[in-house]
Amino acid sequence: MSDPRPILTVDMDGVFCEPFFGKNLGIHRTFLDPDAPPPLADVPPRWLGTPLDHLRFNARRPLPGAREALTRLRDVRRLVVLTGRRTHPGWWLRVHGFAGLFDEVRVNDGPLKSPHFKLEAIAALGSTEHVDDDPRTAQLLAERSGVRVFLRDWPRNRDLPYHPRVERVRDLADLADRLGTPQK
Repeated sequence: MSDPRPILTVDMDGVFCEPFFGKNLGIHRTFLDPDAPPPLADVPPRWLGTPLDHLRFNARRPLPGAREALTRLRDVRRLVVLTGRRTHPGWWLRVHGFAGLFDEVRVNDGPLKSPHFKLEAIAALGSTEHVDDDPRTAQLLAERSGVRVFLRDWPRNRDLPYHPRVERVRDLADLADRLGTPQK
């Protein structure tokens, strides 16, 4: 029997995983041309990229209230992590108690940069909603995919001219409230 819950794809860093020092400096404030060919990523060889990813990501902590909000969201959505990371975050998810919350985890193991990787993955999954913190990703998805896009609020992603399908949310608890999940 098919699961009737719609798929919500969830970016990881900046959405439920805290950036270093609480400052999300990796946010891009310029939009991509939705009609341009997808740019290719500069992907380091695995022998270098894997240890760099572990240094870059493993020490990060969960954002406050994220686990509880994802637990609420799981009642009404199938949750799929969709991360631009190039290595699987299984260790981080297990250590911080997030492993059982997701139906699937997809990492960017292809040649595309994160926004276009997410655009293709959302189409392949048949997702109807996505939550991210990056303006260029949110804008591209709203323009090209037709999904409902939730933008997790950070100071660096404010005051930009977003597509009408981009909806700003304070955090995952705010998103859970909007999607009608009960408080636990």
